[in-house]
Amino acid sequence: MFYFWWFFAAILMLAEFLLPGLIVIFVGLGAATVAGLMHYHVIDSLVHQLLVWFGSSLFYCFTLRFLVLRFYKSDTEKKSTDEDQFIIGQIASVTESIPQNGIGRIYHADTTWQARSKDGSAIEKNERVKLVGRDNITWIVQKI
Repeated sequence: MFYFWWFFAAILMLAEFLLPGLIVIFVGLGAATVAGLMHYHVIDSLVHQLLVWFGSSLFYCFTLRFLVLRFYKSDTEKKSTDEDQFIIGQIASVTESIPQNGIGRIYHADTTWQARSKDGSAIEKNERVKLVGRDNITWIVQKI
């Protein structure tokens, strides 16, 4: 079993080049830990081998991985997205009349939304409006 764990460790560590993500190499280090402990006769039963492999792999993943990632930044890119900028300017239809300085409902993007007029004017049902802004979950609209 000693040679199995060394072979398994080598395969997993080499697999990191094919499966990048910095996980497989630490599972391989766990297998190398088992092989090392078997070499020094610290563990011998299959149950102990599996427990040490599982535990050491988790330990390496949760400690060394974060340490390595601090020095080697990943290729991910974070972008802030503002969905409103894509929706503002689109046209919607009024499903419930918007009273003067009040709130009604519009139909947009396959659902209905609360809406109020930008200038406080009343807008009748079935009129088409342009989305000009949003206040929390209430769309601000104006007649077109």
